[in-house]
Amino acid sequence: MMQPELSKIAATLQELPFPTRFAVEVCSACNLECIMCHHPNMRRPKGRMPLELWKICADEIAAVAPDTQCWFSFIGDPFLEPERLLQMLHYGKRAGLRSLNINTNGMLATPDLADRILDSGADLIVFGLDGFHQETYEKIRVKGNRDQVYANISHLLAERQKRHEGPQIQVQFIEMDENEKERELFTRYWLERGASIKLRNKLSWGGKFETPLEVPKQERIACPWATTMMHVYWDGRVPRCPGDTEGEEGAGNAWDEPLSILWRRLGSYRKLHLERRFDELPERCRDCKDWMTGAAERINLDS
Repeated sequence: MMQPELSKIAATLQELPFPTRFAVEVCSACNLECIMCHHPNMRRPKGRMPLELWKICADEIAAVAPDTQCWFSFIGDPFLEPERLLQMLHYGKRAGLRSLNINTNGMLATPDLADRILDSGADLIVFGLDGFHQETYEKIRVKGNRDQVYANISHLLAERQKRHEGPQIQVQFIEMDENEKERELFTRYWLERGASIKLRNKLSWGGKFETPLEVPKQERIACPWATTMMHVYWDGRVPRCPGDTEGEEGAGNAWDEPLSILWRRLGSYRKLHLERRFDELPERCRDCKDWMTGAAERINLDS
């Protein structure tokens, strides 16, 4: 388990005029039932984001803060809607967005899509794997097929290496009890094939899951997720924070108001975090440990 350097993270947090990260729920369905994800128990309606809504968001982000990291994935896997995902990436690049990123479990990023993925305009693709051996992977990524997803990513890496440009390909390993003995083997395997590695601690998803992290209350910092990120569901609703996976507390709807207004509306909540007035935060925040998670560790072949 990585020990988060929370004081260093806290020193970077401040009130922002616009989020530095924007998560787009291409669709809210998922083909897996991972043990560290709340999705199998999600109650809110499922759907896919209309392209017109993404255009509204992309145009504003490009005009206001084009360096904002746009992440295609919040709850659900974007490759369940491959045509919609590719359309959204192409439009985002044309609109002038400079950081387009995909987060996926990789099961549906099949070889027949490889060329289109590599030509999509994406800057980074993160594949969530979390296990090396079949038994470990399939215990964590329930309904996944270890050999199939490993083949998908290996093929994409081989095709990427034939090109002079294209997205960075990264594989993610969420450290937990189930995979603690496989970190080094996982890292070595994927570095040898040209991927970069992302290692991170397990999220509690707003207090829904236990995590092994324990930080004394007096060392609590402002939540990096809540103070830097904005999320939009497929139907345009903007939740107060990423831990609100059901949309129980929202800022409004991106169909109705500009993202900049919705972000400002959440400013009083961010202020409580930044001023360390944690006892005044909403009840959801009391059991949430996601502020403890810390920054991910990234490893490249040259590291």
